[in-house]
Amino acid sequence: MPPQDPDASLVATFKNHAILNDAKTAAEGRPIYDDMEIVEIRFPGSRSVSAFPATAMSHWVVDPQTGGQTKSTYAERFPRQYQQFKARAAQTKSGTPLAHVPFLTEARRAELRAQNIYTVEALAAIDGQELKNLGYNGRDLKNHAIAFIEDSKSKAINTQAQAELEALKARNEILEDDMKRLKDAQSAPDAADSKFDDMSLDQLREFIKSHTGQMPLGTMNRKTLIRMAMDVEPRAA
Repeated sequence: MPPQDPDASLVATFKNHAILNDAKTAAEGRPIYDDMEIVEIRFPGSRSVSAFPATAMSHWVVDPQTGGQTKSTYAERFPRQYQQFKARAAQTKSGTPLAHVPFLTEARRAELRAQNIYTVEALAAIDGQELKNLGYNGRDLKNHAIAFIEDSKSKAINTQAQAELEALKARNEILEDDMKRLKDAQSAPDAADSKFDDMSLDQLREFIKSHTGQMPLGTMNRKTLIRMAMDVEPRAA
């Protein structure tokens, strides 16, 4: 008897699965989804379902003539089911699903899907006879879709500009704080410097250790040690 196909008992179902496109969503200011073809594999006697991209690698196929190995996708593994899916597959969509627009009722969304309109972008682009097929308010729906897209883009630009403005404001605040610290350090009274001028390097180190609990590490020049001593001196007072 010929060997039994191990996939014969599997139930493979191909379908489109909407994946949120983060980059397009951020750029357009509204949720943008891309369709990905997937396959759901069910095993007899089990309630578990495994899902994989249709074009992902399923297994290696050995060429009987050369012995070489080639990758086989799930679409190639289940060719009959995949061909059936492609033959009656609905429009592959990339854009904002109709469920995300506020100007449509559920009944109207169902009517549009029945006419193979799945996204607000497709509704905005429809024209000619297809537009007439939408009925008496088809032009209003198209205009609403166009306005929704333009408003979303405007909001996205404003959001990005606001984010850039806040980032610039934060950087300016940091620069202003650094400048103030530098100005305060440069305008510190000379008396504070004179207090440490007569100290040796070892005395400066001891002074810093007495007020911080830790001896300065490494080799530091006199200017650095005096600055460190000035920083801890007010806390000692």
